[in-house]
Amino acid sequence: MTDLAFRTAAAEDAEFVFRVVETTMRDYNEKQWGAFDVEGSRMAIDERIAAGTLEVIRFEGADIGVLRVERHDGHIQLDQLFILPSHQNRGIGARIVRALAREAREAKKPLRVRVLEVNPARKFYGREGFRVVATTPGRIHMELSD
Repeated sequence: MTDLAFRTAAAEDAEFVFRVVETTMRDYNEKQWGAFDVEGSRMAIDERIAAGTLEVIRFEGADIGVLRVERHDGHIQLDQLFILPSHQNRGIGARIVRALAREAREAKKPLRVRVLEVNPARKFYGREGFRVVATTPGRIHMELSD
């Protein structure tokens, strides 16, 4: 993955991260919940940057997306994988998910993800081997395990 790199998001990345989240999720949030919460999104981004839990995805030297992974005792949670539309459908997300799947297999933990009901990413995760394990209002919970 020499053309793909990650770096911890810093305070100066907040506007980029917001732009990625808004660009990739606004339509789905509006379809699912009726609105996109700009203020709440900015607050969550600032909190996650301050906590050091957000990564900027870089491809061929350019910032192209955002990644957030939580590693728990019993599972690995892929919390956010947002890639700008200009870099979607190029296999980048699949490479990231497959690397996380390898990590989860080696750790003998399931890899989990949660998607909005209306988000077509659900199909992507299904192609990568995830199966639906639960549904909650508006969300589909999926898991990849051996």
